[in-house]
Amino acid sequence: MANWSELHTDVLQHLTSFLSLPDLRRFGAVCRNWHSVARQNRHPPRQLPWLVLGEDDATHKHKFFSLEEDRTYLIDIPDLHGQHLCGSSFGWLFTVDVQLNFHLLNPFTRKCYDLPPLPHYSLYDIRRHMLVPKAILDRDPSHSSDFKVLMMYGSEKKLAFWKLGDPTWTLIQDTSIWFHDIIFFKEDFYAVGTCNCYNEIYLVNTGPSPCAKRVGPLVKDRDAVAYLVDYMEELLIVQRYRKVLFEEQLYITKKIVIFKIDLEQGKFYEYKPIEGYSVFMGANSCVTVDPSKYPGCKKNALYLTDTPNNISGERGFKDLWIYDMVEGLFSRYYSTTHYLPASPIWLDINLGED
Repeated sequence: MANWSELHTDVLQHLTSFLSLPDLRRFGAVCRNWHSVARQNRHPPRQLPWLVLGEDDATHKHKFFSLEEDRTYLIDIPDLHGQHLCGSSFGWLFTVDVQLNFHLLNPFTRKCYDLPPLPHYSLYDIRRHMLVPKAILDRDPSHSSDFKVLMMYGSEKKLAFWKLGDPTWTLIQDTSIWFHDIIFFKEDFYAVGTCNCYNEIYLVNTGPSPCAKRVGPLVKDRDAVAYLVDYMEELLIVQRYRKVLFEEQLYITKKIVIFKIDLEQGKFYEYKPIEGYSVFMGANSCVTVDPSKYPGCKKNALYLTDTPNNISGERGFKDLWIYDMVEGLFSRYYSTTHYLPASPIWLDINLGED
């Protein structure tokens, strides 16, 4: 009988290409050789993004929720111990530790970049979960060293960017705009922010003259949290209206309004999709999927995570919903009777896939 632990690496790598993420973890637990092959895997079968729920207090393992399996896994990733998650792009996670050190981590390969600290903030100035509401990449660091990071930072949600090799962050100096969301869309960074009671679209220049230039239409309403979504190369603005539950000290979404943005004409139109695709959105770079390829994924749906600015501070997030963009209905994809760490975030695990 052959010794399975001594199978050739090429054979093992071929086998891992058929495994889901949980099975890949089980594969890697067999022996050291298989563990090494599992860590090098770049092409697992396509699957829906996983929801990262935070760290388990007892084991310090991280909780990952698989929507396809409707199951929560505890996975030990030592690099994530004690880290707050504040963004996700291309399967990478942005983290902040208790000393406000910033990192960009690939939880599958354990590759990590240490990012410069933001100026003007200390442990006493702002809560850690509010320091960086969102951070995104323009390209996958696994395939290119020429990548940039754009983040919203501080309680006023200003913008800053960094590229590999820079000693510090470059700040976008504009004190009049309160930004809600950022996106990398058609080879440029864009942001949506509130100014003078309207949500406005801005092109973020990360070149020699950094600035945020208004390029889109004025979209009311200032009472909505706004997101930018790349929906099959169409730019959408999703406005999320929430009500306050004072007894539980949190916000709950009550209405969603969606507009298509025409950047060339400077106009917007109320939008309902006909393609059937669905979007996973929140503090992550939005991920658009074809539900026909994934059993259990609803079509024409927005899979919403919570936002990191609820009333009660760092804990208490329950505002997790599926929103049907055609029917206008809400349903749950993950229910909990207890508090969740701030804040759940979608992680795209389709590494190396188009």
